[in-house]
Amino acid sequence: MTDNDKLIAYVDGSFNPEIGRYAYGCVLIKPTGEIEELCGSGNDPEALKQRNVSGEMIASMLAVRHALKNGYKAVDIYYDYSGIECWVTGAWKAKNDLTQKYRDWMNDKENRLTISFFKVAAHTNDKYNEMADKLAKRGLTKEPGLPD
Repeated sequence: MTDNDKLIAYVDGSFNPEIGRYAYGCVLIKPTGEIEELCGSGNDPEALKQRNVSGEMIASMLAVRHALKNGYKAVDIYYDYSGIECWVTGAWKAKNDLTQKYRDWMNDKENRLTISFFKVAAHTNDKYNEMADKLAKRGLTKEPGLPD
């Protein structure tokens, strides 16, 4: 596998209890250097219980879906919340329906795509992590719904 076969993704989530929404932000960096930004929000009552974590899980799944849809063989996911990796690897027990669905969905996709995880410290001026954070906050302003 070459670097041309790999998508890089930075993911983050946000939450605003006053408007009853969680949001996702995802920065996709393609092998060409082209950057694609994704953001949006949700208001599912069960997902609201997970606050910003719901957005982080959605962003990670969107990155994987984008990689599969566009023929990449691998995706590197950079995150600042450990559950994004730990539920998938089994380091943490997925204790509720949402984290179990996330784990199962990601594990299923690992049959068709190499998914690697990299922890980034939050709010440390990492350019793309800060971008993902801003996108997640912007996502709160969008009407709830996921991209096609």
